[in-house]
Amino acid sequence: MVKVGLTGGAASGKTTVCGLFRAKGVAVCIADDLARQAVAPGSDGFQGVVNHFGPKAVTSEGELDRSWLRDRLVSYPEDRKALETIVQPQVVQLMKAFLIKESLAGASMAVCEVPLLFELNLCQLFDVTVHVGVKRSVQLERLMVRDGVCLASAEKLLALQLSDDEKRGRAHWVIENSGGLKELECCFHEVFEKIMKK
Repeated sequence: MVKVGLTGGAASGKTTVCGLFRAKGVAVCIADDLARQAVAPGSDGFQGVVNHFGPKAVTSEGELDRSWLRDRLVSYPEDRKALETIVQPQVVQLMKAFLIKESLAGASMAVCEVPLLFELNLCQLFDVTVHVGVKRSVQLERLMVRDGVCLASAEKLLALQLSDDEKRGRAHWVIENSGGLKELECCFHEVFEKIMKK
């Protein structure tokens, strides 16, 4: 089974690409979903986050306040490391379990969408890495629309991640997504065929 690590910056189009993999019958695992599992109320991860960040990290409904945490990480990048230390080991275990399950089921390919694939040095989990590439101007525009934030906030968020150029240089293949959906689909199919040949 080919294990594919899919990455890309914020608002690059990773979710759309995951949909294209699913349309091909490939099972996809989303790291952000696993991270939510890892910090679900009552979990060790949840308690670890509360212990580090305090009660402000929790909403009145008793769940993690993701908006507050995101703003905190943008303002205090050093806290990002603490959050990763709490959540990352559990996410990696859940990801490994997903890959094992797909392999045992006889899948020929499985995809894990990991936004911080290179930042967290998780490449060793995968046979192939694919980056969803996008021009910075397009990315900023999408991010402002998606999250309802100003340009300065969008730029701060992107500054927390490796640049698109650096990710391009480290990935095995790049799926371009600065144009429209047709262009994205065409590039996806080319990369998909290359992965299948591998």
